[in-house]
Amino acid sequence: MKRINIILALLAIISLGSCSLEETPYSLTAEQLGTSESGAEQLVTGIYATFWDNWCMEQTYMAWMDQDHDHCAAPGWVLSSAGAGNVTSHYAYNTNNDLWSVFYRMINRANKAKETFEASDSYLSDSAMSQLYGEVLFLRAFAYFHLVRMYGQVPLRLTSESDQNMARSSVKEVYDQITSDLETAIQHLYYPSEGNVGAWGHADKTAAQLLLARVYATMGSSALSQSKVDMIVDIKGNDTKFQCEPVAGAENINPTDCYTRVKQLCDEIIGRRGIDFDLVDEFLHIWGGNNRKNKEFVWGVNSASDVDYQCSGLHYYCTPAPYGGAGAWLYMAPNLYSQYDSTDDRIVHGVWHYYLNSYTTTNWYTYPAESDIYTQENMPDNLIAFADGFNGSYQYSVPCFTKWYKYDISNPSLFTAREAATTEQDIPLLRFAEAYLLRAEALVELDQINAAMNDIDVVRQRAKATTLYSGKITDKVEARSMVLKERALELCQEFNRKFDLLRWGLYLEVMNTTQSIQCGNSQRSTVRTQKNLLYAIPTSEIAANELIGGNNYGY
Repeated sequence: MKRINIILALLAIISLGSCSLEETPYSLTAEQLGTSESGAEQLVTGIYATFWDNWCMEQTYMAWMDQDHDHCAAPGWVLSSAGAGNVTSHYAYNTNNDLWSVFYRMINRANKAKETFEASDSYLSDSAMSQLYGEVLFLRAFAYFHLVRMYGQVPLRLTSESDQNMARSSVKEVYDQITSDLETAIQHLYYPSEGNVGAWGHADKTAAQLLLARVYATMGSSALSQSKVDMIVDIKGNDTKFQCEPVAGAENINPTDCYTRVKQLCDEIIGRRGIDFDLVDEFLHIWGGNNRKNKEFVWGVNSASDVDYQCSGLHYYCTPAPYGGAGAWLYMAPNLYSQYDSTDDRIVHGVWHYYLNSYTTTNWYTYPAESDIYTQENMPDNLIAFADGFNGSYQYSVPCFTKWYKYDISNPSLFTAREAATTEQDIPLLRFAEAYLLRAEALVELDQINAAMNDIDVVRQRAKATTLYSGKITDKVEARSMVLKERALELCQEFNRKFDLLRWGLYLEVMNTTQSIQCGNSQRSTVRTQKNLLYAIPTSEIAANELIGGNNYGY
């Protein structure tokens, strides 16, 4: 099937900027859009374009989704209020950049597209149209999944004519809609090897299955929190047992049903390993700009060379000097680094062990400071040739990620000045490894602990971790805790940690027990209150929607 590149087609298709329910971003008639493949592609491309509206993927998404948890470290001016659990002082709040507005804009476009498809029956008989229809439902579900996790009860606007005045639906009703959309999407989508799927960045059947498995795991864990199950979490090197607090809205969800479906979905995904998607053999072949769109990346947001559709928050913020980033601005919390085995590829190659404090600095710093492994004697030759100074006594180094590096991690490029903030960078959002982690979580809750640990060990063996769990862990609380820990180790800075803590009812206890995170020569407070459990709805929505019922607690 001929496909149009998501980004290159945008300017011909969409007029961006408005999140009005009256928005009409398409250049063809409804009849053309609903009955021809080229028209339908334009219709769907308009929904994908929402990711690049008003700085969503350029910066707001990563700030709001992945900077407020116990494994993220950065100076306070970088994290801003979003990193402190309160978006109301962030520049994007109550603007078109606000993720509430972004995701409802995506929903509105999806609603219009869905109605246009359903005005004819071509999507029921034509495979190309069926695929595109499935993408519409996938994207609407993706948007509502974010909204319900961030805001709790939200209005379910399911048609393009939905009234602005609309009361919030219950959390369960929103999840029921999400699962319905994804289950239907799976019936319409294709695997890449079957044809009909567009370029990387278009959702396919595996993407819908993996997202649905994550949704059901979120529901299942939230339902289990009602029983106040236990979880062990590493707090600065101390294993601390917590009793999960009930997550609001999950009272009528059956966890066994949810986890049974998670297992079914992940069985299907893993059963097709090697056909369309697979685990990449090692860390150095997963990440870095030279490994874009590899077989482990199931789905994500596609970038292109146009400056309007580039990211300014990942390589720029996470990569230190002299590798082209802005500096050591956003990095792994030391309390997460300490949880990896010393041989684990995810820290051996996952952080910069040698870096300069700035582009005017001549001394190399190491992480960990005063390490026995990362020393002047062990420095790679290309680094010594770039700057031969070494400060082995510096105490305030930090573990900066290589995960979002723009170039080849195994042979890093060295620069005398930082690169521009905007950079061509895809943002992977679903990765094949998560199928093992989600299935392991389901297996624990279905009382198949050894099978669960086998799945965890698949991920750990790929990472060259020395500690394996199969046959060694039989206690359910310990097994449940190992799954949560492995998710943190494998998926760090992939937009999951905060929502993993929230869905298990652990966020407040973990953050407040952590108290603070070491950030170089300063401390970042992690003390939070009930107010921080949900995000603030934009005041513009409160003013325009007479039935919204006020803002979330504390705002």
